[in-house]
Amino acid sequence: MSRITVPTVPDDADIYRSWRQLLTDLDTAAEGHRVLAGPEVGHGAVVEVPTGTLLLVVDERRTGWAETRLGRPYPVMDAAVALHLVHTDGTLQPLWQRRFAQAKSMFGAAARKMLDKHLTAHPQPADFEVEEITPGPGRPNIKAEPCVWCATTVAVRAGRLLGRGPDAVVEHRRGSCPAPGPVTAGTPCALCQAATAPQTAHYVQIRQAPGPGRWEVQHVGTCDQQPTREQYEQRRAALAGQRAAEQEQEAKRKAAAAQRKARADERKAARAAAAREAAAANARAVEEHGVISAVDVQTPYDKGVRGSGPTATRMRIVERALALGDGQSVTAWDVEVQGPQADEFADAPGRFYLLEDARAEYQRHSWTADLPAYPSTRTSAPLPATCPTPDVDHCGNCGTTVAIGGWMIASLGLSCPDCYDVMSGEPGRHDLRYHRQR
Repeated sequence: MSRITVPTVPDDADIYRSWRQLLTDLDTAAEGHRVLAGPEVGHGAVVEVPTGTLLLVVDERRTGWAETRLGRPYPVMDAAVALHLVHTDGTLQPLWQRRFAQAKSMFGAAARKMLDKHLTAHPQPADFEVEEITPGPGRPNIKAEPCVWCATTVAVRAGRLLGRGPDAVVEHRRGSCPAPGPVTAGTPCALCQAATAPQTAHYVQIRQAPGPGRWEVQHVGTCDQQPTREQYEQRRAALAGQRAAEQEQEAKRKAAAAQRKARADERKAARAAAAREAAAANARAVEEHGVISAVDVQTPYDKGVRGSGPTATRMRIVERALALGDGQSVTAWDVEVQGPQADEFADAPGRFYLLEDARAEYQRHSWTADLPAYPSTRTSAPLPATCPTPDVDHCGNCGTTVAIGGWMIASLGLSCPDCYDVMSGEPGRHDLRYHRQR
């Protein structure tokens, strides 16, 4: 076999009337192009053919126009015919070529005699086979017609035109015929006859002249690369068993974790109940026997609740060891408030026998800032009729040139003490009126 690239149609030739054909025999009883026997190949295609094959190349060109007896115009075509011999390395050896002034006379007696001469010198094999590697452009169809292989309509220029005259047919380019659909699992592969597994096979179109073609189910890739239906079911069952075992292990793990959490919650609840019961017993003991002495152990929590600085009011939790009248010792936590505003927390309970109860009371109160008690008594100066010169310092908000206590530098410009807050957050009135260009 030899791999060849079929010559393309020249730019000045008619792409619809030019064709390439592998010549295998001559039908001397036929007329015109029907005298030729052999498969047509598309121009620009890459094909594998038997070594010694004869390739006929026909390029038709329009030379003018003529009229029928009814006055209808039709193109006058000439034809350049060339016969090539395929060598082992894929090269094409020209054997004969001729240009005919009229395309309709290119297969007359002289041309037939020359073609028959080369067929006799290079006999073609009886089991002639052609394998198309790359289809190439081919002759596009000029109108929508049914595909000769699948019978579905081929859109204009979406397929290839084969043959000439009344014998011309249209085909989809290879791989473009719509497949019947997805392959049903279990359908036997046409190559190995094994039942196919899901998503391992597809439909392959078999084209055999003169048509129509047929569809075969074949494994994707090679048959030995794909599992059979039995192997697929075995793997599926094994995976299902593995997933079931994993799910069972996961369920056991979750159940064990839930049991551990339940036991931990039970122990925590038991400890909390025992601690609360002990706290209640300590409270009863304190009430019954009284406190002889108290010793501060530590202050785990301390925060300010009103004001700031040395005069701030603070709240704290103090852990104390209480000595009772019967000789036993009890731990208590006192929530205390100290400062000038401690009277606001007079309703807060003071002593707890569980730290979490004391902490809940402690967290119920938060710090609140004191409102300013000294409002400004200075009124802003009215806006001046004109802006002072840039050399004179003046406030960007009120425009005053007098700053009692000194000028202040705000983030948005120079400010007097009364306008500092305004000039720190937004442009002042004076700047908006006189200094917009800034």
